[in-house]
Amino acid sequence: MPDAPGSAAAASVLFLNVPGLAKRPVPEQARVKERLEAVVERAIAPLAAPDRIVADQVDGIAVAVLGSPVDALQVARRARRLAARGRRESLPLRVSLNHGLLRVAPDDHGELWLAGDAIGAGASISGFAEPGRIFASRSFRDALDPVDPERAAFLRPAGTFTDSALRAHELYAFEPSSSDLGATLGTAGPRRRRLLLIGTLSVVGILAAGFAARAARRAARRPAVVELAIAPWGVVFIDGQSKGRSPPLQRVEIPPGRHTIEIRHPPQPPVTVQVELDPGEELSVGHSFAAPAPKPTLARKPAPPPPQERPSAARRAWNDFRKSLPF
Repeated sequence: MPDAPGSAAAASVLFLNVPGLAKRPVPEQARVKERLEAVVERAIAPLAAPDRIVADQVDGIAVAVLGSPVDALQVARRARRLAARGRRESLPLRVSLNHGLLRVAPDDHGELWLAGDAIGAGASISGFAEPGRIFASRSFRDALDPVDPERAAFLRPAGTFTDSALRAHELYAFEPSSSDLGATLGTAGPRRRRLLLIGTLSVVGILAAGFAARAARRAARRPAVVELAIAPWGVVFIDGQSKGRSPPLQRVEIPPGRHTIEIRHPPQPPVTVQVELDPGEELSVGHSFAAPAPKPTLARKPAPPPPQERPSAARRAWNDFRKSLPF
């Protein structure tokens, strides 16, 4: 960090701007700038206050990161991600990175402002970035490579660009690919691979347990069925609640468990039976009030097996994963 106004130190500088912001109507400028400031505030939050300097630019904001270039790249990635998460629309944010000498100097009013190679060259290349992408200068890549070569490898050549002063800039785009990420994971040591395997097994196991628990709950909720064969007719009560006249009533679904079934045919005395039914069990209750019958006839049918549910994607993935294990 510059020790005092006027002193210089090496630093990384991010330029975050919205194309054509200064040419928009004033109310729209205020709205976009407010959103941009919110994005920057969240993006730099992990950095300690002495390690960052924020300054306004014509079309956006510049952030000087006085720590490692890795911190600057992480801020750029967070800003890009936050800008794409708009509730209504994404913020067309251009992000560029540069590294060089930075100097903090006072202006005529005593306010501090940023100057130096990191600012001058960085401001020139900020207009070359495309919305939604991160561009970096050659100097930034060279500063990042010694401290984090893996992330530096994700900075791919984007071409040579010439600014309005006819200066050429060799730029790089941050483009991590799935193959790069896979290669990084592949270099992990045995302990990390073992932890990844355990984590995968745990997640899939939790999903499988949830699937089994859900199936068990569904089976437990299957109603029992009472089939009625009453002659000439009877009013059916189950646990004191009227279910209607049979016939025409022929089937009644009730929750599994203990129940009292009562059939009334005035002026004859009612017929009452106590039953305990399992989930999905079917019970036939028959009685004729026209002929003497000491007891109603009961015929139980075993509960049919629950319908086979097609395994979910998580369950199928779990089965395929178990088959692929070498042990």
